[in-house]
Amino acid sequence: MWFGVSAGSAASRLHFQKASRVAILIVMALTLLGLPTTSAPAAANSFSDQIAAARARSAGLKHAIDQQNRLLGSLQGDAAAARSALAKTGSQLDGINIDQAQVKQEIKQASASLARVQARRAALQNQLGQLDMTLSILEQEIQQGSDELDARRTALGARLADAYRSQGTSLLEQVLSSGSFTDVVSNASAYLAYGDQDAQEAAAITQDQASLDSLRAVTAATRYRTDVLRQAKQDAAVDLKAQKAVLAAAKAKLHKLEQKTRAIQRRQLAKAHKIAYNQRQARAYIHRQQVAQRKLNRHTAGLLAAAKRAANRNAANSGGGGGGSGNGRFQWPTSGIVTQEFGCTGFYLEPPRGSCAHFHTGIDIANASGTPIHAAGDGVVAFAGWGTDGSLAVLIGHSGNFATFYGHLSRSIVHQGQRVHRGQVIGYMGQTGNATGPHLHFEVQIGTTPVNPRLYT
Repeated sequence: MWFGVSAGSAASRLHFQKASRVAILIVMALTLLGLPTTSAPAAANSFSDQIAAARARSAGLKHAIDQQNRLLGSLQGDAAAARSALAKTGSQLDGINIDQAQVKQEIKQASASLARVQARRAALQNQLGQLDMTLSILEQEIQQGSDELDARRTALGARLADAYRSQGTSLLEQVLSSGSFTDVVSNASAYLAYGDQDAQEAAAITQDQASLDSLRAVTAATRYRTDVLRQAKQDAAVDLKAQKAVLAAAKAKLHKLEQKTRAIQRRQLAKAHKIAYNQRQARAYIHRQQVAQRKLNRHTAGLLAAAKRAANRNAANSGGGGGGSGNGRFQWPTSGIVTQEFGCTGFYLEPPRGSCAHFHTGIDIANASGTPIHAAGDGVVAFAGWGTDGSLAVLIGHSGNFATFYGHLSRSIVHQGQRVHRGQVIGYMGQTGNATGPHLHFEVQIGTTPVNPRLYT
């Protein structure tokens, strides 16, 4: 007997079943209406915090990579500067009449640039190591998050399977198998709450999976950018090694040239000591040189003016002036080792000029006696002969008020008034006059004022 109803009466049993179903449905509906809204599980909140922390770590990585890209840009800029300086150095060392001071400056610049490249590369290497470590931590966190989501999905699946199995049992079977009506109502209420929580958990898992996938994509992109930086760092290492080899070769070549130059200068200095072995004799020698130069200038002034006029007419007739002022106006008249540059000098047999105690008005190019000397540009010979200091010289007038002077020749093969062309042989190197060894004294003049030949060759 249950609620006083006989189990043997079919009509009474059918009536009871209908009443029980209605009662249970009413209870379930009331329970559903009164059921409080549950929040996502604590694990989901913890997972969201983990995602937020990982995103912050990822943002820090992006900032670090941006810094490394700027460092890489500076590294590449320094490498380009070093290549440019070394290219100039190589071109000059392979050319004629090398400006050793300029080459040394280019080598110094290249060395400084390569030192910066090496320092920046080392900094990049250290920072890449830190990046790799942070990326590894982030990837571990992503894997842990993925494992946690898998566990949550597994747990949810198990609960859903239990709910499905429970739903497979009819309410009547639950009523008949329950010890009391209170148990039936409690079970029904629990199933309803259980389903709502699972729905929220499923939504949380979906949202967390989307966040994790987004973070995984950002991490993969960051890993790619890091790999690009690593490759650039490796390329920089290869380039640095190659440029260091070029720099070492340039230094060796310059060192060899400097040794040869010093040897020639020592011989010239020894000859200078024979010419003037004390300060008094040196002053007398300089005075004689100045007097001789003034005499030559007076002698050639009219001749040079006439040669320039003729050169201007020739240039006009040929439709050009032989080039304008600036680099390339003239070619080098010969090749060899420059033992004295234009301007202030330490060679004590040169006369004073301006603020310089000793000033050299041209460039001295040393080579073997008999080396051919060429006209630096189209023009007309104003003078070819012996100066008052005993030096055999040629003076050529050019268009544009330019003149070129060639001193200490062993032989001249042109004559006054002769028209000459750029590159034409006009004589041969020697050491006539008070020369300290076989060389060419080459001057470029504007009007009657000597200027640096390097500015016009």
